[in-house]
Amino acid sequence: MKISVVCGSRANNKELLLSFFKSLDKQTFKDFDVNIVCDRKFQKNEELDFISFFKNQNLEVLNRTNFITNNNSEFNPDHWWGASYVRNFWIQKAKGEFIQLFDDDNEVDDYFLEDCLKKREKMTVGTKSECVILPSLYYRDRNIIQNQWFSHFNYRESRPMLYLLGWKKQARIQMFTWNWIFSKASTLRKAKYDNQIARISEDIDYTLSLHEKWIQLRVFSDLKVKHHERDKTKLEQARIWSYSQAKQKARNRFLFTKKHWTSKQIFQFYICWLPWCLVWLSTKAIIRWWKDRFKIIKWLFDWVKEWYKLSHKSKMP
Repeated sequence: MKISVVCGSRANNKELLLSFFKSLDKQTFKDFDVNIVCDRKFQKNEELDFISFFKNQNLEVLNRTNFITNNNSEFNPDHWWGASYVRNFWIQKAKGEFIQLFDDDNEVDDYFLEDCLKKREKMTVGTKSECVILPSLYYRDRNIIQNQWFSHFNYRESRPMLYLLGWKKQARIQMFTWNWIFSKASTLRKAKYDNQIARISEDIDYTLSLHEKWIQLRVFSDLKVKHHERDKTKLEQARIWSYSQAKQKARNRFLFTKKHWTSKQIFQFYICWLPWCLVWLSTKAIIRWWKDRFKIIKWLFDWVKEWYKLSHKSKMP
């Protein structure tokens, strides 16, 4: 098998996943299998209904598709936080020489896998170095780039905006998200996703883990992945749509900071981002949701306590 397509799915939106399968069914390159890791605890009847829905579709690619669940494998649906465990699980088990990671709400053009192979071959010809091929991410219904390569440090987002490319034709790509990657399976196995930073910042954490091993990261503007972006509520837009999600986001960024940043960057994080974050979130939240002001303030203090515990849990770099 040349390529293993790996896709984690909560298995709760059959129509989006079916659209993804239709996109794969049209690929000009055919030597690949598909592995859907169902990231939930399935009851036997639920699993049967879910899988039979797709097996009854008239798509050739489904003959090369494996549905990985807690019932038919050692996949653990109670793992810590989710996304990182899902990707690690199948990266280690994929049978293909190459791995292509996707999300279950993606669509790509007919030449996507073929183009990935060609670009990787061109990048590695005459050299022993390996590289990771990355696409540009677009909104599904609009030809507008969504996430791009990053090139600077953004205090507001608490993210390191690194510039690793240097190619003028790719200079417009300023940030990317790490869920859509193509590389040799052996390359991706050199660095695991961090299960402690399992969602929110796990993509950038994995990026730097590979970069620290001197693996080239190449983003291409003509490789497009179309992503379904659902409408977000005002609470979601304010990043306080739920206590657990907000706390998780803050926690993971803190862990990412400790793991990768220099002492100077950590100082900037404490001085610039944390105070701004607390002021911005609390002001926006209390103005919009005055009746919940005491609950919001309590949440903010909980985050501060969480950061304090994390900062003393291990030594800072």
